[in-house]
Amino acid sequence: MNTKQLDSYRKLLNDQLASLGDAAQLHQKQLDESHTTSDFVGGDRAAELENMEVDSSVAESEINLTKKIQHALERINNGTYGTCEGCQGEIPAARLEAKPSVSLCLPCQEKHEAGAV
Repeated sequence: MNTKQLDSYRKLLNDQLASLGDAAQLHQKQLDESHTTSDFVGGDRAAELENMEVDSSVAESEINLTKKIQHALERINNGTYGTCEGCQGEIPAARLEAKPSVSLCLPCQEKHEAGAV
């Protein structure tokens, strides 16, 4: 992968990280300002608890994606970006363009999701 391509991925990842950081801060603020479970009464309790669960899940997903983006930026800096961490093969450019934070090629990702890795 050449320097121009790496710079393009670095910019894309940094832009995603900035956007994600803003969204994560907003979700965390909403969670922090939300009611405690004892504040809910009656029919609204189930709906509010479900909303809190969804907000918490979204915040957790944002934190995980932030970690993946930071890892991808580290891989750019150490020269391993675009190399699969599973098989050491090249991750296809189309996969990196679709999801620049990936660290596994598709076959290794499928093995990982199946619990084989």
